[in-house]
Amino acid sequence: MITVEHEPRQFLVAAVFIVATAVIQTIGVVMLDDLVLRWRHRVVERATRPRVLVGLSGVVLYLFVLHLAQMSMWAALYLRVATYPSLTVAVYESALAFTTMDVPQLPPAWRFLGPAEGVAGMLMFAWSTGVMLTQMSWVVEARHQYPRGRQRTSRSDS
Repeated sequence: MITVEHEPRQFLVAAVFIVATAVIQTIGVVMLDDLVLRWRHRVVERATRPRVLVGLSGVVLYLFVLHLAQMSMWAALYLRVATYPSLTVAVYESALAFTTMDVPQLPPAWRFLGPAEGVAGMLMFAWSTGVMLTQMSWVVEARHQYPRGRQRTSRSDS
């Protein structure tokens, strides 16, 4: 049976890191929205498949990097409280916790951090899913405004 020492500091640290994770997500999503707003008019004017593909792939890649930054923040904490040999191992353990695939190996005084990171990860992935759906909705709308005649013409030419 896994034992967790009853130390209020691990709960406090977990709460601070969950809030910090949400702050990173908030800043990242606001920055993404600004980037997309600058790029959006080009896509709406000519919603070609390559532009849509590049744009949506960029959104997914951006969100992946945002989550990687969040995991790295937790990994830095794990390096302080556990005996991981490198940052790479700490990021790996953090990624497992963030994706709720596993619980990191932490000392008993810090075992609550793993499940707390899992909760933070679930919330951030849900938030990112909403962001992707929002971005997809305006792209679909732009695609509907794309002249259908040009699509048929380009297909019949090939």
